[in-house]
Amino acid sequence: MMMRATLSGHQQRSEATRHAILDAAVTLYHSHGVEQTTVSAVIAASGVGRTTFYRHFDDQDDVLASALRRDFERLLGEFEAQRFEHAALEAQIIEDMVWFVRQLSTRPALSLLFGDQKSRLFARIHDTLDEFRHAGMICARPTFERAVREGRLRQGVTLATYIDWVTFVVTSLEIVDAPFARNDFALRDTLRLFLVPSLIKDA
Repeated sequence: MMMRATLSGHQQRSEATRHAILDAAVTLYHSHGVEQTTVSAVIAASGVGRTTFYRHFDDQDDVLASALRRDFERLLGEFEAQRFEHAALEAQIIEDMVWFVRQLSTRPALSLLFGDQKSRLFARIHDTLDEFRHAGMICARPTFERAVREGRLRQGVTLATYIDWVTFVVTSLEIVDAPFARNDFALRDTLRLFLVPSLIKDA
């Protein structure tokens, strides 16, 4: 893991200001809706000046994308910190998936992607979603490569299709709010029966 350089006092204040703007924006997104949240409202809620705001962000879409990116970066960092190698490949896939399913809806900005505003959001953050997919590939690569080493990967499954299918399942569980997904045991059983066989072969 790459070590982060120590920030100077000025950089720390700048980062704190940036986070204050993002926090204010996310709070407004949830209380008023993304479409109804204006730059002026974010500036007022964050307590910064207009010049300061534009020193950090280009426009409202930049704020939205940055808030989502911040949540996703934190999510990936925490995933890497808590992840460990399971003895069985099936367990690795299932436990990785369960962790993501349980985490996504708890992230303030990412939870917006699974609410009533999601269709309008996707149109505004298309480029950011491409970045998320790339980050997801980095996250899924160790398990994918393990499946390759063990000769367990199903024919035709590439890293791209692997991450597409896993992402589809995770987001579908969040959007549909299926009853079985609320129970960890039922969720694991469902993933074991339907997701795992679509990615890997029996040992």
